[in-house]
Amino acid sequence: MAAANLTESLREEVSCSICLDYFTDPVSLDCGHNFCRSCITQSWQGKDTNFPCPQCSETSQHRNLRANRQLVNVTEMVKKLSQCTKEENLCQEHEERLKLFCEKDQKAICVICRESRDHRSHTVIPIKEAVQEYKENIIIHLEPLRKQLEDLQKFKSDEEERAEELRSETEIQRQKIESEFEELHQFLNEKKQIILSKLEDEENMILQRMDENVTRLEEEMDSLKQLISEMEDKSQQPAIELLKDMKNALSRCRKMKFPEPKAVSTDLVMGFLLSYPQQLKKLVKGYRDWYMEYGRYAVDVTLDPGTAHPVLVLSEDQKSVRRGIRRQDLPDNPERFDTGVCVLGCQGFTSGRHYWEVEVEVGVGDGNWILGVCKESVRRKGVIRWSPEGGYWIVQGLGDKYIALTSPEIHLSLSERPWAVGIFLDYEAGKVSFYNADNRSHLFTFTDTFTGTIRPFLWVYFGEPLRIRRVPAWD
Repeated sequence: MAAANLTESLREEVSCSICLDYFTDPVSLDCGHNFCRSCITQSWQGKDTNFPCPQCSETSQHRNLRANRQLVNVTEMVKKLSQCTKEENLCQEHEERLKLFCEKDQKAICVICRESRDHRSHTVIPIKEAVQEYKENIIIHLEPLRKQLEDLQKFKSDEEERAEELRSETEIQRQKIESEFEELHQFLNEKKQIILSKLEDEENMILQRMDENVTRLEEEMDSLKQLISEMEDKSQQPAIELLKDMKNALSRCRKMKFPEPKAVSTDLVMGFLLSYPQQLKKLVKGYRDWYMEYGRYAVDVTLDPGTAHPVLVLSEDQKSVRRGIRRQDLPDNPERFDTGVCVLGCQGFTSGRHYWEVEVEVGVGDGNWILGVCKESVRRKGVIRWSPEGGYWIVQGLGDKYIALTSPEIHLSLSERPWAVGIFLDYEAGKVSFYNADNRSHLFTFTDTFTGTIRPFLWVYFGEPLRIRRVPAWD
């Protein structure tokens, strides 16, 4: 109402007192009053002197008309303001004040609209009552939103505190492992580095999940903050604006639900059984028994560049292989694989027992690999049957899935992801066994009858390289 009165007052200030309409080409007289140029000119028609002001009757000897450019601009602004006020507060169809609110159509209407066919059967209430009702609804919806934001903030704080506790616990465990490994044999020093690497990766993995959890919480909090801000702004808007799209706004409040946040477990998979000397001795004895059984059959495997697929790159010592970006210009000799991205070991076995290890997680790789043995005489060009029937006894790792490539394939269930795989060939027994080389758990065993020469086999995927690992010898 106050805005309408103010607009009306401004309209009077920019209206000509002769035509009672907005100024058109306004001019000022010596007395300071303003008129449309055409209106004042017509008013003075027939006069050659003593030109009177129609408003104050003050006369002027000369026809002094000064264009009032500033008033032109003010007039245009008042016209626009008047139009906006009219559009906001008056019914566009009937030009009556908008005093009622139709609940079904969710719009403000005038008293004439109320009696029209479109709204006659609808529930209609005064605008003031509608505004009060929706403000109360906003308050009802804001309370659980604020509570949810508070809960997320507390949960985020707890997660950050637990992450710091994890870092402290990890550092303590790292120091214990360092001190207890210093007195052990060279073999134990190597195992120490493996365990420390596992610990660090485990910590990083948990912290990464925690960071992702915190990031997700922050995103949910940002969404809640934004919705709360929008709803608070909505509640402060003028009546007409507040009622616009109100049903949709409230619907967004009801739908803004997030899954209950879950804390990331900070339990370290290793269990840190190595924290106590007696358990450490037990572990050392277990490794000694393992290598007395298999380590004494260790062979120094190197990789044969003449068999490597052209995209593979071998290290100088022929112990490591990775997948390059493009094919190398290499001779297409009969021994070289041209479809499978494979390489064979230089060593060939026609009898006896042989054991070697391949690191399949040199860094934080994808965990994709294929390892095992094959016949010297296998097909290496074109379409190949990757199974014992084709002369291949191999196991595949695909991320967290492990498959023995038999006919049909056998999916393996492993309790722990292997960082290095041990391969034990017993030629006379016709067995090829696969082990997790770090925890000594059995993965799978092929049983067959071997003839001819058997050679180590590696298939390399994109990501981290595969590397033949030295197997410590026990005297």
